[in-house]
Amino acid sequence: MRFFTDDIPPKAKFYLSCVSFFGSLILIYSLYNSFFLNDLSWLILGCMTILGSFFPVRLPCGKGQSFTMTVSDIFIFTSILLYSPEVAVTLAVIDGFLGTFGLLKKNRSYKVIFNLSQLSIATYLVGLLFYKLHATHPPLDPANVNNTPMLFVNLGLCALVYFILNSGAVALSISLVTRQPLERIWEQNLWTSLTYFVGASAAAIIFLTFSRIHFFAFAVAIPMALLIHYAFKINLDRINQALSHVDQLNELYHSTIESLAMAIDAKDAKTYGHIQRVQTLAMRLAEYRGITDENELEGLRGASLMHDIGKLAIPEYILNKPSALTTWELQKVQKHPSIGAEILSSVPFPYPVVPFVRYHHEKWDGTGYPDGLRAEEIPLGARILSIADCYDALRSDRPYRPKLSTKVAIEHMKSESGKSYDPAIVRILVEHVEEFEAAMKESESHFSAVAVQLKEDLSASIGKEERKGIATTVFHEIASTHREIQALYEISRVLGRSLKVSETLSLLAEKIQKLVPYNSCVMYLLDSENGRLDPYHASGLHSELLEKLELSVGDGITGWVAAHKQHLMNVSPAPDFMDSEVLHSAYRSCLVMPLSLSKSIVGVISLYSEQPERYNQDHLRFMETISDHAAAAIRNAIIHEETQENAYTDMLTGLPNLRYYNFFMDRELKRADRLHQHITLLMMDLEFFKEVNDRFGHKIGNRILMEIAHVVRNHLRKSDTCIRYAGDEFIAILPGTSKRQARHAMKRIQRALDNYEILVDEHNMVQVGISIGAATFPEDGKDPDLLLAIADQAMYRNKFKRRQQRKEPGRVVRFKARID
Repeated sequence: MRFFTDDIPPKAKFYLSCVSFFGSLILIYSLYNSFFLNDLSWLILGCMTILGSFFPVRLPCGKGQSFTMTVSDIFIFTSILLYSPEVAVTLAVIDGFLGTFGLLKKNRSYKVIFNLSQLSIATYLVGLLFYKLHATHPPLDPANVNNTPMLFVNLGLCALVYFILNSGAVALSISLVTRQPLERIWEQNLWTSLTYFVGASAAAIIFLTFSRIHFFAFAVAIPMALLIHYAFKINLDRINQALSHVDQLNELYHSTIESLAMAIDAKDAKTYGHIQRVQTLAMRLAEYRGITDENELEGLRGASLMHDIGKLAIPEYILNKPSALTTWELQKVQKHPSIGAEILSSVPFPYPVVPFVRYHHEKWDGTGYPDGLRAEEIPLGARILSIADCYDALRSDRPYRPKLSTKVAIEHMKSESGKSYDPAIVRILVEHVEEFEAAMKESESHFSAVAVQLKEDLSASIGKEERKGIATTVFHEIASTHREIQALYEISRVLGRSLKVSETLSLLAEKIQKLVPYNSCVMYLLDSENGRLDPYHASGLHSELLEKLELSVGDGITGWVAAHKQHLMNVSPAPDFMDSEVLHSAYRSCLVMPLSLSKSIVGVISLYSEQPERYNQDHLRFMETISDHAAAAIRNAIIHEETQENAYTDMLTGLPNLRYYNFFMDRELKRADRLHQHITLLMMDLEFFKEVNDRFGHKIGNRILMEIAHVVRNHLRKSDTCIRYAGDEFIAILPGTSKRQARHAMKRIQRALDNYEILVDEHNMVQVGISIGAATFPEDGKDPDLLLAIADQAMYRNKFKRRQQRKEPGRVVRFKARID
């Protein structure tokens, strides 16, 4: 088992080891002297030391800190006077062990050893110092005490040294382990010096009493110790009552501030948790910056929660705009610090919250807003807040960009050091960014208990759990309201710009899921020619099965909605799945909404859920709001695709044309490059087609082209695309296919046309062959024109080879028109 834990730095391990080693030597020496070279009357002091350790008094010392005073300090100093430094070390170790015994249960034995060792060193050195000041040897002879005031002075000096050695050793260990400044840690322990001076003074009184009435001086020590203990306790009860009232007021203040801040933060799901993270980072930066003023810290704590309150006056579409802001929009956003300060100015904060909020967008070089302050003209709290706010914004998803990595965010902050931000604070951020990131992540996972649990002072008649539920529900309502507004805005935006049916339906399903829960979503479009509802888009659970559904108007729940143009909610969707046992048993409720336009049905949106009674009136209201917009957008997309299809379609063969090839090939090559896939392009040219045109005319030639196009398309995969390039030339695009794999398709097509006879009239039949060349992305090239040129050259080589084969003896191949 390792002595030190892994998180202790090497310097700290060395320091702890040295103190433990030397302290252990002193302790062993002291124990030997105490039990073998002294009389054992000091054990009475030992018992009183043990007894005193069970009655500590905890004294407040400001900033939320406290220190513990025990009467055991009295007996430690008394033992120095009556016996020796070695006995004092023994008593100090006994008292220290009782105070740190709990650390052994937490596998922190090295802390116990260090604490006892540093106590041994401090106590022993102080004992030697006392006898050095008196120029005598222990124990102190009362007859040699001729100057009582000097005794108190010497003991006071020893108490000061004891405090410095004891608290300094502990503070140094904490500093080395936590890497915090030594002076800041040691400063927090200044109040504990009081215990040493009180203990030394009481020990002097006991010693002087002992010199007169000897052993019975211990009888004086007991009531004196009890008197000190209970005097402190009685006064502390009164202090604690006052502090309790102050704490309640402070909690109420922080609860009010944080609840309001959370309500503002709940507006936007993308920035949700922003204020908690900013507050955590701001307070850590303030700690490392060395801010100790309580008012400044409290002001920063409140301002970090309320810094965005001015955004209440900024329109949502500006705050969530995914693109660059216009000049007018930017001017509107830049008003939020001054608006926030004006809102908060009506609240009589006891801390500098308002100036920190007002100036948190000022810049170090004076180019910020609202007042153009520069450098140290900007309050320190505002400078800290601006860095915390910006860093969290960089590390969070925003409407206009995804979150940045820690490395990129830090590089940005360093580039703005001395321009936008205080260089000294940026250095702190850079040096401790990993620690800050961990703290921010922890704060994001939960909200402050003070903000979530409203105080009994606000509503004594409501139980604790009910208050928590109310708080949670309120924030949920605020968040859901703003998410609904944002979702409607996004739906309107994407539906307005999308001109593809598949893209429109996919985006619509994605946006709906943000506010309306579903396990599966199916978008049906009406085929007016046969009255069928085709599942044009399915997402979620069992999407592959849902895409195969066959419903007519009037069939099932969805068909009923289409026929009656009325919604249905929380009914069983089983009638939609009569032909599928899996789907029939998968869903318990549904929300089905017609998509109608000018009293005609465009389609139906069906949301299916595994839970019964899954949908409520808010879900229905949202779907009713978007249904008209969705119907119009889908109709426009259908019309656009039909128009585009006509422009991209060869009217003779029904295949895509050259215009479509230019658009399609560019997109497919980019996709293949992204997925690291092959694409093979086939260039095909008919053989002897000119003779057919010359012999039978273009009308027959066109009919033959139509039949050949049909044959070629049927010998390709569904994922392949066949295009009429020009005249009697065709192109096939085979995604995910290497050149070796493409040869099978080439042979299949050539074999089919070599054996295909086309009836011209009752007396004539013709056969035409086809020459094919291939080029593959990326090995043959990445440019569409280059691939086309390579495939064309390969096609001519194949044409020449086929001509040579027809001249071979014994081979009968009919490639030109045959007239019977």
